[in-house]
Amino acid sequence: MALADPMAPVLVGVGEASGQKLKQSQGLEWPSTVDLASAAVQQALTDSGAAEKLAASIDCLLSIRLFHDSGLPHDFGSPENHPEAVATASGLDPATLLYGDVGGQSPQKHLNKLACQVHAGEYKAVVLSSAENMGTVKRARRSGHKLDWNQPATREMTDLLTNEDKMLTAYEWRQGIINMPMAYGIVENARRARLGMDRESYAKDMANLWSAFAAVSMTRDHAQFARNWTPEELLGDDDGNYRLNDPYRRWMVAQDAVELGAAVILTTAGHAAALGIDEDKIIYLHSGADASVPLMSHQDDLSISPAMELAFPKALELAEMEADDLGPIDIYSCFPVAVSLAMDALGSPDRTLSSYTLTGGLSFFGGPGNSYSAHGMVALVQALRRDGSKPGMISANGGVINKESVGIYAAQPVAGGWSPDRIAAPVRLSKPDHVKEEHYFSGKAVIKSYAMPYGKASRGAASLWLEDEQGLPAVGVLPDAPEDTDLIGLAVDVATADDRNIAKLSG
Repeated sequence: MALADPMAPVLVGVGEASGQKLKQSQGLEWPSTVDLASAAVQQALTDSGAAEKLAASIDCLLSIRLFHDSGLPHDFGSPENHPEAVATASGLDPATLLYGDVGGQSPQKHLNKLACQVHAGEYKAVVLSSAENMGTVKRARRSGHKLDWNQPATREMTDLLTNEDKMLTAYEWRQGIINMPMAYGIVENARRARLGMDRESYAKDMANLWSAFAAVSMTRDHAQFARNWTPEELLGDDDGNYRLNDPYRRWMVAQDAVELGAAVILTTAGHAAALGIDEDKIIYLHSGADASVPLMSHQDDLSISPAMELAFPKALELAEMEADDLGPIDIYSCFPVAVSLAMDALGSPDRTLSSYTLTGGLSFFGGPGNSYSAHGMVALVQALRRDGSKPGMISANGGVINKESVGIYAAQPVAGGWSPDRIAAPVRLSKPDHVKEEHYFSGKAVIKSYAMPYGKASRGAASLWLEDEQGLPAVGVLPDAPEDTDLIGLAVDVATADDRNIAKLSG
């Protein structure tokens, strides 16, 4: 094929694997992350149509960081050098091994940088691989089955872990924000407050969105929890859909009990042509952008996503496109608000709700932590191969809506040629000067948002997003919150004790 730009970065092979499919094909009962990742790599190589030649040219493999190595370890261990273990199991011998950063933004974040490196000739062909098997871990724990996935390293890797933006701070934990449903619940209710909606109306909107996503999960071979939920079912108690907190039920949040692997292969258009890869297999990266903002208690408005509002328009600008030009989109969808804020940041173009996912999202396809957007990339490549009339977009989110990476892809090359300037330099916003990292105070305040945990037989104290009399944001806890009450806008009296801002309803 005639090439206008032989150094343009392109995706040429994609693959997925799941525990269910590996059990059917190989009889694997307890798949490791290496089993899942290497099976996906083999699928990606086969998908390229030039498996043997492409495999021989792979000189870099990046493994997305595991849950196990992201602060959520388990007793069964993992390889000391996960990218090496995946490469070996895949029959590859790349010169460079990379281990990814923490966060759901990381697949697209790393691919943006790798595209520049491939364009510069640093690498000839790169595998980006991922896997999670928390479903296997949970099954083994329940059954008492012992597993050992430890594996010594025999060579070095480059660890890309950064220390920026841990998920939650100790200040937040002490106010009861101890998990992602609580953190995102506060963000969700903050957005509801901005829109001026009551709890019932907003819950219906969430259920309509998630019902549309559930329908898409039925189209994916490796979906872990595919089911065609109706909005009414998502608002009810049946089928284990118990309340987690106000505002979420179980099936409105990411489900991490998965056995999933994914892989995409990045190279240049010229190398793809030299290998004889068909032109209709090739998908071009047109642009990318990355943005991050401070952790949730270091922000002054939780009802919007500044990271998305920075990254989306920048990626579109660099791709010389508008939001209305986009065809297939996959948005990181750990909670409804992650999608709603993305829709807000895109300007809510005229699209159906189901068109914001290609997989069904982290509730119904499955939530493999840092790895999810690798599956979004697989689905996007497949969608653009079927219909390349419009470009597509990946929105990958990390932390509590504070890390965002975007990639815009198309079936056609960039007119006039690709350049590294199409990948924006990462933008990081600083903490607003007036926001205190740990704001303890005694006095009056107003509840700006909240989340209230519900157990199967009891409920806990509400965690609050507050504004004090000086207009400063703070986090606090309301031990005796009234049940099924909208707390937004209520006045409270706050007293500091034991490193907590303890609130009581005024009057």
